Amino acid sequence: MVMNQEVIQYLRNHPKWYMTLSRYPESYYDLINEIESQKHSSFLDKLDKVSLFISMLEMFQ
Repeated sequence: MVMNQEVIQYLRNHPKWYMTLSRYPESYYDLINEIESQKHSSFLDKLDKVSLFISMLEMFQ
């Protein structure tokens, strides 16, 4: 579940959503889905970076 603070922060970083939501308020759930998918992908990116870092450390030992 997305918290209100996350929505506010996402709107600040992606201002196109202000216009979209002002014209089509029913697209709020699309915004929530986009935030969720971005959170999920950012988590996977972080996990991938950690994995790469660990493998680099193993190479140096």
